[in-house]
Amino acid sequence: MKDHDTLIEPMTSGHLTVTGSSSPTLTVLAGTDVGRVFTLDLGASVIGRSPESDVHIAHESISRQHCEITVRPQNLVLLRDLSSTNGTRVNDTEVPPGPMELQGGSRIRLSKKVVLKFAFQDTLERGVQEDLYSSAVRDPLTGIHNKRFFQERLEHEVTYALRHKTDLSLIMFDLDHFKKINDTHGHPTGDAVLVEIARRVHNTLRTEDVFARYGGEEFVVIMRGTPIAEADHVAGRILKAVRQHPIQTDQASIPLTVSLGVAGFQPNLFSTATAFLARTDLLLYQAKEQGRDCLVSSSIPNEG
Repeated sequence: MKDHDTLIEPMTSGHLTVTGSSSPTLTVLAGTDVGRVFTLDLGASVIGRSPESDVHIAHESISRQHCEITVRPQNLVLLRDLSSTNGTRVNDTEVPPGPMELQGGSRIRLSKKVVLKFAFQDTLERGVQEDLYSSAVRDPLTGIHNKRFFQERLEHEVTYALRHKTDLSLIMFDLDHFKKINDTHGHPTGDAVLVEIARRVHNTLRTEDVFARYGGEEFVVIMRGTPIAEADHVAGRILKAVRQHPIQTDQASIPLTVSLGVAGFQPNLFSTATAFLARTDLLLYQAKEQGRDCLVSSSIPNEG
């Protein structure tokens, strides 16, 4: 698991750049994470749906190892398809067997729904693009994902779970008595509480989990490939991590608790992201009705 001393950083490239004023980059134009920028390093980088890919695009329409881009000295960049299911096209031309040289500005289509743009960008250009992406998908207060990103990702994950018959779990939780905190201690303290909640919860999650602020004091976690029993365990860790220590301010020590709803995706009961979210929200409501500071799961009636 990655270091959780700070909140999630904007989802930009993790690769080393080639030397020179400009580096080869891929920008997502269509598909999951529109606007995300990947900076390519010297050597070969695999693009695909597999989390182990150098350029990971989490979309069910592309292959686990879809294609490969190789960066050579003097900015010679070659692309080859890795026998992908849907093939790879560059500027509407099918990539032939063997490598194809890429030119700056080329559009790489991995499927009807996933398109990348290849370009050489300097540090300033990359920074601007990364800032734009971050502002589009991140909550400015807590630094975690925002509602827009969550909704798009949940749609994708439900489609994936239906197609591949895999586990999918959703946790939804709400900070208890948040209005009282704001009214008593002021909105700056309320903001500080939300930031601290996000930090504590982030420390309990896996790198691959999608953690987002849904609105106000409400948060959500998408857990791909996770059975409900495991999600219940994570929700229990969240419950304990939040209540373990009060937050300290100059004026007071404020105890914190959350109420959680946990649902496992069940295609026979609901087959859309909207229905899945509504089910989880209902479980969260039940947790509040049962006195707060507890979780209610579709597999466990109540656990405190």
